[in-house]
Amino acid sequence: MIDVVRNKEVCLYEIRQKGQKDACYVMVPDTKDLVKSHLMFAVREEVEVLKERIAELMERINQLEVENTYLRAHATQDTLAHLPPAGSKPAPPPQGPPPPVS
Repeated sequence: MIDVVRNKEVCLYEIRQKGQKDACYVMVPDTKDLVKSHLMFAVREEVEVLKERIAELMERINQLEVENTYLRAHATQDTLAHLPPAGSKPAPPPQGPPPPVS
């Protein structure tokens, strides 16, 4: 919902996003600038969401690195010998139909 308060020099827009309780107020000298302001507001929100997601993923990476270190420290030499070298990609799954069962 967008409410407009007009003044001779500027327009004050109140923008309420769905699901958000707080409104954003934008003052624009020209209505064409409203589109730009709205897009910038949307981009800022998306950047915040992405920053949160990156932080979650970094935390998950750290957790997995700790688990990996622990598991490697407590694995047997036979188990470690079966692991692929660090940095190598796992073999892709076989393609095509499965072989017939006899």
